[in-house]
Amino acid sequence: MPILKGREGELRSIARLPGAFAPDILPIFEVPPASSSPIKDAYAFTKKARDSIPPGVTIAVDVGHLSDPDDSRRGPLRDIAEDFAFWGIPVRPVLHLHDSSRRLTEAREATEMHTGQAVVRLSGDAADPDDEEVEGQLAELCRQAGTTIEQSSLVLDFLEIRSARELARVEPLVRKCVAWARRCPWESITVAAGAMPRTLAELPTNTATPMPRHDLALWKRLREPDLGFGDYGIAHPAMSVGGWIPIPNIRYTDDDVWWIYRWARDGNGNKAMYDLCASLVAADHWPAEGAAYSWGDGEIARCAEGFGGPGSPMLWRAWGTAHHLTHVLKMLGTT
Repeated sequence: MPILKGREGELRSIARLPGAFAPDILPIFEVPPASSSPIKDAYAFTKKARDSIPPGVTIAVDVGHLSDPDDSRRGPLRDIAEDFAFWGIPVRPVLHLHDSSRRLTEAREATEMHTGQAVVRLSGDAADPDDEEVEGQLAELCRQAGTTIEQSSLVLDFLEIRSARELARVEPLVRKCVAWARRCPWESITVAAGAMPRTLAELPTNTATPMPRHDLALWKRLREPDLGFGDYGIAHPAMSVGGWIPIPNIRYTDDDVWWIYRWARDGNGNKAMYDLCASLVAADHWPAEGAAYSWGDGEIARCAEGFGGPGSPMLWRAWGTAHHLTHVLKMLGTT
């Protein structure tokens, strides 16, 4: 259950996901706030996502980063659900404990238009695993959204795990929260976290730097085969707005680390991406399947040969995300 930003790079990677993976993935797309109008932001997301969701894939939509419209007419979640219903793409609304009655009304409309199912996203650090009152709040949350706990997937989101020390601190809390969550008959329970730093600007250039995947290490420590795995792909959990144009880079997922490739421009614009990709395909962590491993790996292999253009930051994010999703899904299929 990857938690992805609803931007073009992530959507492009989902669009190229092999159909065989469709039953095993339920991506949560966070709709990014790109303007002062949540209705415009919702429309921008649906416009980009319309042709990106593969057949057989259900998506969960989280509008938590958007504000409520000033008027009392329509809301962003209803607009998104209505558009996807027209296109035949199943959607689940994402619910939060702090959602307003207006948000829950929109969620009810979304569940009625679609599967009747929802995703409840609960911040693990904010959850009290001994609080029986929260159980009642969650049941009421689902009821107001037109669904039930039995029809909802619970995501315990522990956000960013920055270090091995943080991992050791969080693990006991995660175990308590999972035991608490199992007191209710959720459709499924997923533990989610992220470990990618907010910025990579301090990492060296023209070399590959390993970055520990503490989010994966957390899930492996739990040793619970019925727990779903959630992460933030190759991104930091925070929703970024704006920013600078990065130098050529790839965040490449391996078994226990990401390999961070950053190449200096040296006055050649993005052409350094050709050398970066050539270095990646020559590395030990390049998969045995090579370009056939994923769409992203095919693009990296193409770039390594010097064919076509060097891409853009959006495409680099898409290539890395496509590889990451394939890597995770293959890992889950063998564990």
